[in-house]
Amino acid sequence: MTNADIRFVFDEPVLNGIIKEGNKCIIGSSATVSDLMNSSIINEAFPDFHRYAKLVSSTPIRNMATIAGNFINASPIGDFTIFFLALDAQVGLTPSPSPGGEGSVIISGREIPLRNLYKGYKQLDKKPEEFISKIWFELPEKNSFFNFEKVSKRTNLDIASVNSAISITMTGTEIAKAGVSAGGVGPVPMYLQKTSEFLKGKKINEETVNGAIEMMKTEISPISDARGTKEYKTLLLGQLIKAHALCLPKGRT
Repeated sequence: MTNADIRFVFDEPVLNGIIKEGNKCIIGSSATVSDLMNSSIINEAFPDFHRYAKLVSSTPIRNMATIAGNFINASPIGDFTIFFLALDAQVGLTPSPSPGGEGSVIISGREIPLRNLYKGYKQLDKKPEEFISKIWFELPEKNSFFNFEKVSKRTNLDIASVNSAISITMTGTEIAKAGVSAGGVGPVPMYLQKTSEFLKGKKINEETVNGAIEMMKTEISPISDARGTKEYKTLLLGQLIKAHALCLPKGRT
């Protein structure tokens, strides 16, 4: 790394900003956590976003840390990676101009689901010359629900033991679409595909929640480390799934 040619993209104007196009929210890869906290688009879509963000790092770090950086760091417990996995976010990967090249950053390239970016521990479906140029996701509908949960030894300024997010769209009293993610329970940030599929067509009740927890256990592969044993992490994720269900607004259960 010390001998590599480096192109800093943090201050590239084309990579800044958070905009809405139709029902899509498009986030430039240089957008920071604080940018999201100050975005009317994000706050309208996620009324509890400030509460979620306060669980992550400190103000100076939130002022500098980018969402794309969180993704590329590929930590299995990256808080905003888990947040956007549940939303089935897509990432745009763009070839970088050659070092010292003239002109603005190229913004064409390929798009992949965020959940497909991770191939193994710190292994990405990304070529060395590619960088994330944008992130986008479908904004929640009126009948949608989102929640993020994080457990760490300290409430603030600490790395998660386990974190999880859920995005649900309801049709009447049934779940039409669901996305569940979890961190700290595998070598990569995890989109729980089987658990998400299990929830479709179900009503939110104790039987559904317990079924989702049992399905979750077939997808994860936690290890024991300084943040807890594998048994503890499995139990903890089950509790977070229950917490998601308990946070549903009245009238949706």
